[in-house]
Amino acid sequence: MGFMIIFGKDERTKVEEIRNELSSSVLETYDNAEIFHDEKWVMFNITNNSIIKDLKKLLFIKRKPNRK
Repeated sequence: MGFMIIFGKDERTKVEEIRNELSSSVLETYDNAEIFHDEKWVMFNITNNSIIKDLKKLLFIKRKPNRK
């Protein structure tokens, strides 16, 4: 299964701030993704549950959770 996240310029800066919290496989996928029109389109292949935690961290960068 695949999961795509598109990061804008400001979001890519935030990803750089949490690089030390992400697994090497997630970082490799992120680093190898191309940038299109100032956005980075990253397709993560979910082969096991180990990257789910990292994907949640990346999604929180996209949108802050609603605490209500």
